[in-house]
Amino acid sequence: MKTPAPSGILDNMRDTMRRPLSQATLAALTMAGVALLTPPIRSQQPPRNNRIQPGTIFQLQVPSTSVPQQNSFPSSNTAQAPASAASEEGLGITVVLDPAHGGADFGARGPTGLAESEVVLDFARAARIALEAQRLRVLLTREGNQDPSFNNRSAMVNGLRNAVLITLHVSSSGPVGTARAYYYVFPSDPAPAANPGASGTIRPGQTSPPPNSASQGAARSNLIEWDHAQRSSVEFSRQLATLAQTELLRRFKGSPAAPIAAPVRQLRTIAAPAIAIELSSIDVTDAKRLDQMAQPLAEAIGRAVAEFHYPVNTPAAPNAPAAPNAPAAPNAPAAPANGAH
Repeated sequence: MKTPAPSGILDNMRDTMRRPLSQATLAALTMAGVALLTPPIRSQQPPRNNRIQPGTIFQLQVPSTSVPQQNSFPSSNTAQAPASAASEEGLGITVVLDPAHGGADFGARGPTGLAESEVVLDFARAARIALEAQRLRVLLTREGNQDPSFNNRSAMVNGLRNAVLITLHVSSSGPVGTARAYYYVFPSDPAPAANPGASGTIRPGQTSPPPNSASQGAARSNLIEWDHAQRSSVEFSRQLATLAQTELLRRFKGSPAAPIAAPVRQLRTIAAPAIAIELSSIDVTDAKRLDQMAQPLAEAIGRAVAEFHYPVNTPAAPNAPAAPNAPAAPNAPAAPANGAH
């Protein structure tokens, strides 16, 4: 009985293995095996593992600049970068802290020789830490014992988009451990309701006359008169001052319940929400009492700014008022402008 002929490549290989192989047969089988095991050659692709990696295929087929598809597997660093950038763009508010006085202008003086200009600089530094913890951009009108002019400080704020100004003072009188927030009122406007509790170191500067025909023409051309820059932001300043006073009252018992409307000189030429905060008082025999006010003040400012609904995307420098004289660098020493701080 004849054995049926092997059918198929595998059966043929088994039958052949039972018999001695000639050199020609062995060479033929070797060539056939190589032909079967060798895949079609692709265009210069690198060797792959036996197991196909979907992520690897995606990376080879899609350039790095392409938009990731659903079958992509980006690294954790790649996923976190866009989220961080988006959150930073969403904030967009710059808080300018203005430690009043500076240089030869010490402001109010205490019985121990403590100067207001030194105390408010410490307050501003503490507030900067609290605000930066909220990922806000914070600038100081002075970093040391300089004395920028009113115009220099105002120009620094007016050249920014979505900025707010908070100028800091310490009074020479008033109940120790109290604080007051101020927003600007123009002398030509109707007098606001009486605000009890104001102490008196923040003094108004020279009264500006009401707008004349020249200033009205400037308004028609979308320009802002320098000495009336705050007029367009009075309501926003009042809102910020109200939030600040609420937070100050929680931390400094005996403070007024409402902010105070007053012609504070530094606020008049600011074309953005702007308030002043004054603490009492420099007239202490123990400087630690003022040091202890720095942290609660910083917390109050941080909370007020966080709750403030800023009119985002307001016009920046092109429509900002132009200073009467070209200001020097904001943090550089400058001769004091006319009027008291």
